[in-house]
Amino acid sequence: MQRRGYLRAVGGCVGAMSVSGCAESLPGGNQGPEYPGGTLVVENTGDSPVRVSVETKLERYDAAVDTDVPGGERLVRREFVTANQGEIVTLVARLGETGDRIRFQFLPAGGEESPPEVAQLTFENAVEASATWTATSGT
Repeated sequence: MQRRGYLRAVGGCVGAMSVSGCAESLPGGNQGPEYPGGTLVVENTGDSPVRVSVETKLERYDAAVDTDVPGGERLVRREFVTANQGEIVTLVARLGETGDRIRFQFLPAGGEESPPEVAQLTFENAVEASATWTATSGT
């Protein structure tokens, strides 16, 4: 009788651990990973690799990345840009070799009443119209 209770307790713990590890797949568990402010996330939701270059507009921030992002993959550059609180940083992205430049402004260190921000560029292919910049809260 005691062994059955022990096995039930162990099984319950293992079940809870496996469900908590898959929390993102449960309804209401769609919170993504937390990144520090100033992080750059580039996500290719398409099937084909796309050449992506992202750089800061001002040289004083000195941040740049130029790489191919495979289809279905996500590139993360933690703390890509560091700035003082309240400073707005402009990022410029180009998809493909000759695509138009897509500008985006965000607060890597946050503001007086806003948290640090993470810049995310999401695209499906090398056509600019399908690319979207968003800012999410960082840590």
